[in-house]
Amino acid sequence: MIRPLRDPFFYAVPLFAVLYYVPILRWVLWLGDEGVVLHGATRVLDGQALYRDFFEILPPGAFFIPAAWMSVVGSDFLAARVFSAAVIAAVAALLYLSSRLASGSRALAALLALPWAVRVSIESNHHALTTAASMASGTSLLLALEGGRARPVALFGAGLFAGVALTITHTRGALLCVAVLAVLLGAPGGRRRGAPALVGMAVFPIVMLACLAATGTLVPAFDGLVRFPLTRYAAIQGVTFGRFATLADAAVVAFLPATALLAAVGVAVARSALWRQRRFHVCLALAIVGIVGAFPRPDTPHLAYAAPLAAPLFALVVADLLGRLPAPTATAAAALLVVVALGQLTYAATLRVRVLARPTALIATARGVVEHPPGPWARDLAALVARIERTGARDAFFFYPYAPMLPYLTARRHTAALDVVTPGYTTPEQFRSTCIRVLRDAQWVVIDRRGLDAAVLRSAFPRLTDTDPPERRAFESAVAATFETVHASTFFELRRRRPSGPPLGVCDGIGAPG
Repeated sequence: MIRPLRDPFFYAVPLFAVLYYVPILRWVLWLGDEGVVLHGATRVLDGQALYRDFFEILPPGAFFIPAAWMSVVGSDFLAARVFSAAVIAAVAALLYLSSRLASGSRALAALLALPWAVRVSIESNHHALTTAASMASGTSLLLALEGGRARPVALFGAGLFAGVALTITHTRGALLCVAVLAVLLGAPGGRRRGAPALVGMAVFPIVMLACLAATGTLVPAFDGLVRFPLTRYAAIQGVTFGRFATLADAAVVAFLPATALLAAVGVAVARSALWRQRRFHVCLALAIVGIVGAFPRPDTPHLAYAAPLAAPLFALVVADLLGRLPAPTATAAAALLVVVALGQLTYAATLRVRVLARPTALIATARGVVEHPPGPWARDLAALVARIERTGARDAFFFYPYAPMLPYLTARRHTAALDVVTPGYTTPEQFRSTCIRVLRDAQWVVIDRRGLDAAVLRSAFPRLTDTDPPERRAFESAVAATFETVHASTFFELRRRRPSGPPLGVCDGIGAPG
């Protein structure tokens, strides 16, 4: 029986991940997705009700978990990044442990965990949290079935963490819940083994539903979590497999297809011997969750977060195949794996050294100092933040069209219910309701000009057909009539409310038929 607490690699792998990211904890490379989680968490801490006072398409756990961390440690930027580094370290440790449980090989597990630890972003996001919960569930399931003897505590843990994943990213969490139950019900004594997992699976969703019921937000939560993603989100999010990949990302893009191919080869070579192994079913189920869960945006960042779920299957099949190959061939194959893993680590270390050797621009914000490579964007961001600091601390802002890191970093109140106000994603009715709130409540408007560029929009959303629909034009016209520019740069613009502007009725026609 494997005892992880006695395994030095179980500590060395997450320590390596933490040390790798410590030098860049304060780096900010853009103002988008990370801000959704951090801004949402601070809104929760400020007493706003999720889905009622602000709109999101992520389940409550994506915001409540970071908010719980902030309530203890603080809501400054460095504290948020420490949490992000801790999540990455946890995923790396679980990736190592699950791969060792699957393959029985420390070396193979370490060769998978260490390269992954240097290929993900340090940004706080729901993908990393979901992967951590998913890996905890898969590892618990492997522990529960190890040696053929059911372990109720581990079975409960497998269900519990699957339920946590469900409350962070509901699509992937739902897949994971189905996978856990399918594996258990397909095993001997399935009902007896499935009961503890099912009980654990219900804990966090019931708690979250109770929280939503207490705030009277069950109906708007359904709208944000189910209706809106089905009708708006999926329509523009689709991208080709491995989009945005560079040569450095080749291993990340190839890992999931390579794992699927190796699994097919392994089953063909071993015939029923591999298929009969219960841990093979667990590993296969996890890999399927990772592959399917990466869609509809299987780009490089999403594939990096899906890769850990396929790692146990990769480890299991590779270990099985190496054991069946002639000794010289197995040695050559193992050497190839070592070379690829060391190549990834060496390349990542080289990039990190180059980054740390360059000067950085320090930008002081209300949440602490952040860093970025010096250049026009960093200069413009620093000037914008400094200008915002001279406004009233209680003034209401509107950040447009998609820069949720700005209300978080500047600690300013964002009047809109939406963090994303962009064509194809935002509905005409949302444009209209946002227009009313902005014209009624905001004293200032901040515009990220890159988010208005048609080429940028089409790069992010290849399926977006109309980057400038009538509702956007009407909305921007109403904002321009109400707010005058007081600060402008290449990348940003700050507008202040005019002494007099159009009435709120100017918003009524936005999104109206004909």
